[in-house]
Amino acid sequence: MSHRGTGWAWAGLVASSVALGIVGLAVAPAVWAQNPPAKGKASARGARGKVVKGVEAPPRKAPNAADPLGVGAAQEKGKEKGKEPDDASFHYRLKIRSGEKIVLAASYYPGKPDTSTPVLLLVHEKDRSGKDFEDPIADLKGKGLAEHFQSLGYATLSFDLRGHGANIRKPPSEREWKEMVDDLQTAYLFLLDRHNRGELNLAKLGVVALGEGANLSALWAFLPGGAVSHEGRVTDLAGLVLISPLSSGEGFNFSTLMNSISPRIPVLLMAGERDLLSHETVKRVRANVERTRLNRVELFPSSLHGYKLLRLEPKATSVIEKFLESTVTHKPTEWEPRYNLAPIDYNDIEVVHHLKPADREKKEKEKDAAKEKAKGQDAGKAKDQG
Repeated sequence: MSHRGTGWAWAGLVASSVALGIVGLAVAPAVWAQNPPAKGKASARGARGKVVKGVEAPPRKAPNAADPLGVGAAQEKGKEKGKEPDDASFHYRLKIRSGEKIVLAASYYPGKPDTSTPVLLLVHEKDRSGKDFEDPIADLKGKGLAEHFQSLGYATLSFDLRGHGANIRKPPSEREWKEMVDDLQTAYLFLLDRHNRGELNLAKLGVVALGEGANLSALWAFLPGGAVSHEGRVTDLAGLVLISPLSSGEGFNFSTLMNSISPRIPVLLMAGERDLLSHETVKRVRANVERTRLNRVELFPSSLHGYKLLRLEPKATSVIEKFLESTVTHKPTEWEPRYNLAPIDYNDIEVVHHLKPADREKKEKEKDAAKEKAKGQDAGKAKDQG
């Protein structure tokens, strides 16, 4: 099943060179050229293609009446698997097409269909995948980060960067890694479709990114056109959570990116104090970042890095939750239709129903019991051998 997003704005993604203000540092990431209609009273085209001036252009309706990612569609698919119709705890697995050749595996956790619903984009680190945000976290009572934020009312999207996870397993070259900034913009345009359906408010967009993914997200926020859907809007990014960033993510200097981003986009930087890869990087930019009121730097007495810091460091998730609540959830902004001239295709849609709390607790107990049984068997074997 294939579906195409709706709305107007974005002419496409174009590769160009970007100078980051450091002598000798030359990079060639993707940037975007926009071609939206004029602000205010838009020019709408009539049935014969004539321009009717002075008419406010409404968002285009979906080409198909049925929404393949709607709650009703999930309930129908749930009935086929014996799920109760009112079981709304679920997410979708799907494929999102980026350009002509790149297909990205993704998981979308819809929030309450409402124009005030905040949005969260999750970006994994190098050589890992979006599954990291599904893995259970003890502080979240066994839920993964994506499911937890869905339960808090966020619409949440995680995905595998090209060459990672469920995508074609071809290790990306240095040039391809720099081009992965396009993958973030592709994910953003997917969310733009959900916005135009009145399912969420894209102006309340937060990002949680790990390791090299944190550097990539910072670059995306730095580049002109990143997280922008139409003329007159600077960015939809309302909060950036960057966990264990590196000093130079594939050639992009993190300090330079932070000098540009932190005064205009709320940023939370997180790292372990004994993390040799990230602590000095965060420490170096801390003074500049904390000059802005909403920004925050959190250092933990740990050597954990990226995914492990997120999953295993006590209270790490609560720090993220409080930051996003103040910067994203409560951002005072009204919903408005967006223009999108670069709609995104998505297909291979699968509904995944979550375990109920009682079932999750039962499963965890069974897992613990199995571990204890295995330990007992190992101890018995050691005793026999001794």
